[in-house]
Amino acid sequence: MTPDIFLQDGSIAIRPYQPGDAQGVFEAIRESLADVSLWLRDLGSVQSVAEVGAYIAAQPENWANGIAYNFAITVLEGSTILGGCGLTQIQQNHRFANLYYWVRSSYTRQGIASRATRLLAHFGLETLGLQRIEIVVETTNTASVRVAEKAGAQREGILRNRLNSYGVARDAVMFSLVPLDFGN
Repeated sequence: MTPDIFLQDGSIAIRPYQPGDAQGVFEAIRESLADVSLWLRDLGSVQSVAEVGAYIAAQPENWANGIAYNFAITVLEGSTILGGCGLTQIQQNHRFANLYYWVRSSYTRQGIASRATRLLAHFGLETLGLQRIEIVVETTNTASVRVAEKAGAQREGILRNRLNSYGVARDAVMFSLVPLDFGN
């Protein structure tokens, strides 16, 4: 079972996925396919509520083993799924992780992803004791680049051929958040 975590900033909340989220997550994914499938290939391949349910069911084990910490982004009060975010590719030895985010199409351009990024990075740095959070964004994904910048992540440079997008090597922008970015 995932821990009972509810992080909020007065506007949105992030929390571990719950079994009852499958339908809402599936609907958010289907609504957003045109906008997110180019950047988040896994979302583009989701075909059913059952697939989402299986993904959600795997999360407690991922949490328990420190493999990934995936969250639903929700409205502050209620259960409307606004998107998802998570810490993945966790490197325990050097205490860093990759941070990803996506927001359903009908809720974009409202600052939701940047606020979720701040909440999640704070969780990773404070609760998990990570020393670095990385956000790796394809250079042509201008919306995601803006999210990282608005969240206060520091742009570190361009990584050549860092991402593989449908079989094509793509350059990426590397951003980071460290405890100092939160005044720690």
